[in-house]
Amino acid sequence: MPVIVIHQYLLIEFMLIFFRIIAMIVVLPFIGSSAVPGWAKIGLAFFMSLIVYPLIIKTQIIPHLPLPMVILAIISQALIGIIFGFLVLIIFTGVEVAGQLISVQVGFGMISLLNPLISNQQVSLISNLQNYLALIIFIETSVFFFVIEGIYDSFQTIPLTFINFSPYIFRYLVSKAGDMFLIGVNLSIPIILVAILLNIIIALMGRLAPQFNIFAVGFPLIIVVGLLMLYVSVPYFTDYMMLSFSGLKLEFNRMLNLI
Repeated sequence: MPVIVIHQYLLIEFMLIFFRIIAMIVVLPFIGSSAVPGWAKIGLAFFMSLIVYPLIIKTQIIPHLPLPMVILAIISQALIGIIFGFLVLIIFTGVEVAGQLISVQVGFGMISLLNPLISNQQVSLISNLQNYLALIIFIETSVFFFVIEGIYDSFQTIPLTFINFSPYIFRYLVSKAGDMFLIGVNLSIPIILVAILLNIIIALMGRLAPQFNIFAVGFPLIIVVGLLMLYVSVPYFTDYMMLSFSGLKLEFNRMLNLI
């Protein structure tokens, strides 16, 4: 009976590719959440590594490495994968921040649901709604294939034995982390402005006509106007998300140059 012998260097190369891909998958929204079983994530990373492996091995030859260097290389590959997933996660986290800001202004701040897309924690109702809408846009615009293309291009730029990270990459990640708040404000600013303006009008009406219980009518009115504005702002939300997702390819290239 024939025996298949796997050379140890080939196994190390496959492990380095696998750890970069599995680290990215674990961080990605929805795919990396607890709603997806662990065996599914490992299986997806395994088959993606099988596809990428013969393409990468033609251009990279792993020299003989001692065990400490192999461990450092595995950690380095995992960090690269985490950075790729983190750039996508920032956009979805910004959507969640926007939903939280809108919920507070509209009056849905006390209503919370389980969010399986990112953190699997309790988030507001509008955050959950907008996260699912962002996921639909993410799938519909084939952005996931851009992410796969980006991780494949990273193997062409960053060798499997890479362990020396530039300090500029960490500064870049810190600046990108602030973008989640910028995304949240940009997505929620139309509804927040309308809600604040409506609150000012209700307060003035209550001041001018104190005998009329304006607040009994004002709170339902804020909810109705907020939901109406949420519906009206869907095209703006869709265009903003498509613009953010289309910029991922540029961010991937910038990140690869900084590393």
